[in-house]
Amino acid sequence: MIPSCFTNSYGRFGPPAAFEFLASTGITHVELAIKNAGVPSFFGEQPVATDQSTEAEIDALSETIQQSGLKLSSCNVTSGNPLLPEVLNATLKKIDHAARLGVSLIVAGGGAIEDESEWPTLVANMRQIGDRCAESGITYCCETHPGTCQNAERMLELMERVDHDAVRINFDPGNLFYYNQTVDLWAEQQKIAPFIRHVHLKDCRGRFEDWFFPALGDGGAVDFAKLRTVLTEQNYSGPCSLEVEGIQGEVPLTLEQTQERIVQSVEHLKQTGWTIN
Repeated sequence: MIPSCFTNSYGRFGPPAAFEFLASTGITHVELAIKNAGVPSFFGEQPVATDQSTEAEIDALSETIQQSGLKLSSCNVTSGNPLLPEVLNATLKKIDHAARLGVSLIVAGGGAIEDESEWPTLVANMRQIGDRCAESGITYCCETHPGTCQNAERMLELMERVDHDAVRINFDPGNLFYYNQTVDLWAEQQKIAPFIRHVHLKDCRGRFEDWFFPALGDGGAVDFAKLRTVLTEQNYSGPCSLEVEGIQGEVPLTLEQTQERIVQSVEHLKQTGWTIN
């Protein structure tokens, strides 16, 4: 398994802060967010890469990451609902950026439908995404989000319908609790285990629609020691990307406080048996 950190964990300070401070925690890999051009980020940071970035800008970014001493574990190319043509197009551009950056895994949405009649369009779009990924040796990992990937049952239906080797699942335990009123985390994990190619390490209190994503260990709903054991038993060897999205209503953190949550999360992983190097 590859311990990593999603650049969104640095909130409004964004990827530049991750490039500067993440290596000091012992984590050497990073999951880079590629954003939508012209769309304000939820976290308020200035994007370092978007669907409209040029090849020269992507190459310069790659050099910056290398100089930071970090390696890319994956890119997060979430663009919206791939059912929509404009989202499909943005996603395809981001896949090309990810390929230029040299990653083999990307994370993004699996889509949502409002009517059964929309399934053929979504499946066709997801297969087009899968084909573009396969051309560059990339696997597209569908995020644990509302719609087709809200829970294991829906994820399995998406996997069966799309039926593409380059389309798989990102397992996010925090999101499973957030988007489902009742959930057995480990039963869900076991159902989708054959399709998991990427993991987000996110803690919470285990409550429905409760935006409480603190440092790992401060939520209490996710047993990270058990998660490590389960993934090891399943021979999972991909990225496990730290994701600390904050707490609704809290005063905006300083950069020092943001870094402290990352440090605390890494320490919790070490205490629960994870190897950080």
